[in-house]
Amino acid sequence: MIPTDTTISTELLRYLKKENLSISSFANKSRINSGTLSRFIKGQQPLSVSNLDLITEAMNLEEGYFYSLYANECIIQSSPNWRRLGPFIMRCAELDKLKCLDHVIGMMMDNLTYSSLLFDSAEALYHKGNLEAALIIYTKVAESEKHQHAERLALCQYRIFTCSLNSNQENNLNCTIQFETYVKRLPEGVQLDALKDLANTLVSLRQWNKAKYHTQEMGRISRVLYAQKHNQTRPSRKHTQPAKPLFGYILYSDLLLGSIAADNDDYDQALYYLSCYEDQSWIIESDETAERTKEQFQEWARGNRYLYELMKGNIEVLEPYIEYISSRENEVLRALFKVIQAANMYHFEIEKILERFESLITDHLQRGGSIGSYSEHIIDDRFANFLTDLGMYYIRKENIQKGSKYILGSLDLSYKINNVTNIVRCCSTIEHIRHKLSHSDLQNYAAIMKEVYYRNEKKVNGTITHS
Repeated sequence: MIPTDTTISTELLRYLKKENLSISSFANKSRINSGTLSRFIKGQQPLSVSNLDLITEAMNLEEGYFYSLYANECIIQSSPNWRRLGPFIMRCAELDKLKCLDHVIGMMMDNLTYSSLLFDSAEALYHKGNLEAALIIYTKVAESEKHQHAERLALCQYRIFTCSLNSNQENNLNCTIQFETYVKRLPEGVQLDALKDLANTLVSLRQWNKAKYHTQEMGRISRVLYAQKHNQTRPSRKHTQPAKPLFGYILYSDLLLGSIAADNDDYDQALYYLSCYEDQSWIIESDETAERTKEQFQEWARGNRYLYELMKGNIEVLEPYIEYISSRENEVLRALFKVIQAANMYHFEIEKILERFESLITDHLQRGGSIGSYSEHIIDDRFANFLTDLGMYYIRKENIQKGSKYILGSLDLSYKINNVTNIVRCCSTIEHIRHKLSHSDLQNYAAIMKEVYYRNEKKVNGTITHS
């Protein structure tokens, strides 16, 4: 711990005395100009973050050792200079010095002229994948603009939304509630991506009405922009370009509306939307990227047609559907989510199919993670429900040992992601077959429920404490 009354220069002087080094010899060791080093020690010249890192290395200290002192000296004790602060912020992020970063950004927000520069830094970190550091900056910038209807505020809120999503459903619901009011303030091109991300998250939360509304908005806006883009009689005004081809958002809105209809067991409507993204005769683009996008949607249409027919009770499509997905690694698990539902609904046998893909199911149960274009927080929710369906299938077949294995696995995952609805499903199923469970399964069940009760009790007590 560095004493609070010390400075970087006093620490350096103490080191030079201890090691019996001159400024010149230390300059050679640290690869810093001796004049620069001398002026810094005398308080005549501030230190750049690159030189600070060289000094730290030469003193055999861990990277970022002096960062808290540097933050105070650069911002509190001298006039802030972006040429020093900009690189310092990026280095704090690189070294995961998030507390220091939060402290620096908080002090800098006293001067709102830094908002634009800080937002640009957050964007750079976001696109590098350093989401934790970016989130700190976006949050501070958003707080400084909370009384404005600025486009930058909406962009900050969009980034905060995407950076904050995780496997906890309650957290994700709160994130969508916070972000929804800002969507319409985004530039139209960015708004399409935001609506897509928002709709996908709401689908994972089973917020069907909201998901449908935002999906329809994505379709409406993308159709307007597409018509303007190809209007030959009147040039359209320039828009911020979305991440993907405009027609792709039109197709994706129909794809998602079909999925929402299917999740609500309206397979006739799902097939209608399928025909919409299957028909691509209206698309003008024909470049390589466009053709790949169109081909992808045709593939999804083919697979979903099998799926929707299966969910309507047409068992004859099961075998061709399984052959279709078996050659598409990223599609298999998601397809099984629905196959097990159909098997439970129409009471047909799928043991051979489950045996064929058992290693895939077990691997994901142990490993977790994303599947294809589905992010972890979406796939975990569906996988938890799948495990319950799978357990119920085996219980119906009187294979209690295997059925309880999957029910308990689902209960454990549902607890971790806070899927309350599925926790209730699992518990009611376990209680129904409790008298048939092995001693080890009962112990496992008791251990999981103890954690569930403990978290709920802690949550309630926390609420009482802060009331």
